[in-house]
Amino acid sequence: MPKVESFVIDGLRLWWWPNDHEPPHFHAERPGEWEVRVLFLSDQIETKWGRPRGSRLKALRAQTANHRAELLLEWERKVIS
Repeated sequence: MPKVESFVIDGLRLWWWPNDHEPPHFHAERPGEWEVRVLFLSDQIETKWGRPRGSRLKALRAQTANHRAELLLEWERKVIS
């Protein structure tokens, strides 16, 4: 599982699944609490399990918006290549 390199948020694990499906997205987890799929081109966050909330979720939304171009480059390099 390659890590997302565009940004880091303390307390969250961010990764890509190689050969994953469209639309472009990455996975984020607060270990033991929740996991989401972040569709970074459409600003959507899909909950996989748990109940995401709080300052880390806000930081995840903000950093995703701030690093959208870098995330797309990573997606192309790490997932669809």
